[in-house]
Amino acid sequence: MTRSLLLLLALSLSTAAFAQTPTPPAGGQAPPAGQQRRPIPAPTNLKVLPKDTTAQQVIAIMRGYEGQLGVECSYCHAKDPATGRNNFASDGNPMKDRARVMMKMTASINADFLTQLTDPKPGNPVECGTCHRGIAKPSVFVPPPPAPRNAPPAGTPPPPQPASN
Repeated sequence: MTRSLLLLLALSLSTAAFAQTPTPPAGGQAPPAGQQRRPIPAPTNLKVLPKDTTAQQVIAIMRGYEGQLGVECSYCHAKDPATGRNNFASDGNPMKDRARVMMKMTASINADFLTQLTDPKPGNPVECGTCHRGIAKPSVFVPPPPAPRNAPPAGTPPPPQPASN
């Protein structure tokens, strides 16, 4: 059940990313020289996403995370020192483990807690952007200080003082 909910969450995040994926040129023609794309290798080292998630699905999911957190791939993925490119399978960047925990957390909130709300049922699942709102480290909510209990409402003039002789 959790695995299917994770996939549903991942696919819901991917909708916007698929809309941004460029379409191949009409007529089946190859792109101009210098713009050839390498074939996308199958994803490896998937620990939270289902093992049968395709490369295109992973890319779409990750693009959704980029937007919701306001980060780029290198925020969670380690660079390969030999090539200078992101090594997506590597666990060398500790942020990748943190991201996995957060993915499990949102899936758990959606599957284990939001499903218990009966009136009204939430229409939208919790996603990274629910808290992050486009920034990598969301600010901590600090409620305003409570008003003193015996204080008059704001804008009320103070009571008149007794006259002294």
